[in-house]
Amino acid sequence: MSPPARMRVRPSPAFLLLLALLVAGCSPPPRAKVVRRWVVGGVEPSFDPDGPPNALRWALERLLSRGLVERDSSGRVVPAAAESIGVSRDGRTWTFRLRKGLAYTDGSPVTSADFRAALVAGLGREDHATRQWLLAAVAGVSGVRPGRPLPPLGIATPDARTLVLKLTAPDTLLAEKLALPGVATPWKRRDAAGWDRAVGLGPYRVLRAAGTHSLELVATRSRVGAAPLADTLQVHFLVGAVRVRDALRRGQPDVVWPLPPDLLSQAPPEGYRLAGAPADPVRRLLLVLRADVPPTTRAAARQALAHAINRAALLEALGQRGREMLTWLPGGGEFDFPSFDAGESRLWMDRGRLGASIHVTLSYDADGPGAEIARELQGQWARQGFYADLRGRRGRAAAAEALNATAGQAQLVVSQALVPGSVGELAGLVMPIRGPAVGSFRTGWRTREFDRWLLPGRRSGRLDPVAAQARIAEEQAALPLARLPWEWVERTGPAAVRVSPRFGPEFAVSRPGTTVPRGSR
Repeated sequence: MSPPARMRVRPSPAFLLLLALLVAGCSPPPRAKVVRRWVVGGVEPSFDPDGPPNALRWALERLLSRGLVERDSSGRVVPAAAESIGVSRDGRTWTFRLRKGLAYTDGSPVTSADFRAALVAGLGREDHATRQWLLAAVAGVSGVRPGRPLPPLGIATPDARTLVLKLTAPDTLLAEKLALPGVATPWKRRDAAGWDRAVGLGPYRVLRAAGTHSLELVATRSRVGAAPLADTLQVHFLVGAVRVRDALRRGQPDVVWPLPPDLLSQAPPEGYRLAGAPADPVRRLLLVLRADVPPTTRAAARQALAHAINRAALLEALGQRGREMLTWLPGGGEFDFPSFDAGESRLWMDRGRLGASIHVTLSYDADGPGAEIARELQGQWARQGFYADLRGRRGRAAAAEALNATAGQAQLVVSQALVPGSVGELAGLVMPIRGPAVGSFRTGWRTREFDRWLLPGRRSGRLDPVAAQARIAEEQAALPLARLPWEWVERTGPAAVRVSPRFGPEFAVSRPGTTVPRGSR
């Protein structure tokens, strides 16, 4: 006889409903999605990971991709895409082993060749020489010339997960330099036409873009150690204090940064507060008096204009945005500011046989702190018989103006050293003996007296910051007007904005890791 068939028991709908309710009661409630709204007081920057330093562009880049190493929330340089880093005993060979399974946010694999392409991409640009200075210790970089084919370089990729840098001399600041956005940061297409086509390693990716008015970013899984602080980040670009105030009154943004000119002339509306934090390295508002554009090619003209400036009145015009500045180079002591003295200004005019007056163009970023004081400075010079035509620019035009070889004689620019210390400050002030400037602005001051500290392998003794600062004061190619801390407007409440001393407000933070070796052996 065959065994009896098993009876099939079908649970009733009521039983299934009761079981679902019991399971739901035992499970934790789903986490609410975090949506944050960031309002930018200015125009959208162009996507250009190899462009000159720009705080806003860097903030966006760091949301979408990270490099071999990066600064964590404490300011230390730690591995990011690199799993491990080895430095030879003589400090001339750096070996980076990449994390396993690195991929762009669209799923395509990332190899050591992508990181080599990142290091090489910014070399030989005709508008600025920042990448050349940062990687100057790498073999072959000293032979790079703007607009010409690159020479053989000491950047090797033995396999898909290994990158090797060969240096001509040890560079104790190499880790700091590689941590800057763009330097060792891979992108699937570095020439992408816009942010909506920028594909990096995360921790966010661009979901959609509305022209140049807004971006919507969404968190994504990333293997580079950076954790997103929101599931969705909406970025809106608004030009002018009026539009930003209107958004604040409507309660739309969670944070506003950078702040547009004149926003702080009124207190933030109810529900918002002004917040700030010190920047490291220090950010400064500089007046650049170009040493390569007549009539400020003549030192007497620069001195005459400098002695016609009332810094106290300029600080007052800046209001809450600026702080008094007494020092410049670290260890250089108190800076010798030119006195506000009409008689001294006239003496310099006579010494230089400059006639009765000087006529210059004063350029500035119309969305930056320079716009707060441009008219005040114009008025001060006019009262001394010097005439300045104002030239405000925005976005890409403002960045190009600060580096243009034939731009205005006077420029108001924001400066932050590429690396900490006096050498980092000098790199942005003293131009290479040939080629474009290092950093985001051009002083036109070329001299070889600092080569042994600015160029790798040529140092003989420590730089004397007191003597170097005295030379800066004597030359007057740039004059510091104020310190600029990081400042933003945020919604009141416990969820305060997180801030990096180097990069300002952040929407993703780096997880702590092992400090990268300095290669100082």
